Amino acid sequence: MKEKQLRSLGKTDLLNIMRMQEEEIERLGAENRALSERLAQRVLIMEDAGSIAEASLRIGGVMQAAQESANIYLESLRVMESESRLRMEKKEEELSRRAEEILRDAEQRAAARETLERQTVEELWRDFRNRVDRFVKAHTELDDMIRGNPIFAQQELPADGGGEEA
Repeated sequence: MKEKQLRSLGKTDLLNIMRMQEEEIERLGAENRALSERLAQRVLIMEDAGSIAEASLRIGGVMQAAQESANIYLESLRVMESESRLRMEKKEEELSRRAEEILRDAEQRAAARETLERQTVEELWRDFRNRVDRFVKAHTELDDMIRGNPIFAQQELPADGGGEEA
């Protein structure tokens, strides 16, 4: 309404208008409070959603960090396994080399011992042969008996003392 129209109205009309406006103000206030409550609830929901989203992002970040840590750990295990495998291969090569050295050394010692034993046997045989020859010469009748025996006549003792039949 315009100001002129308001001046022409009576007190009762003005009171009615004021009362209607007061009711309108109360209604709008109630509506305002209701909308404010709804807005507050939406803000809470938005904050919660933001908190949930942030929490989700944080959890995602934690999960990503955990995955990265797991990847680093697995890679370190692979490196350790590789290094361990290389050390084992080197150790196997070293042990194989040492085993070959021990085997060669044992073969050389066995050959040396065999040579020494052969020489010792040959020396003992020569010594035995010399003693037998001296004994037989000292006992001429035994020498004649041995040389006259057809068994011994067919066989001659080797001159080298090897004890092998000719």
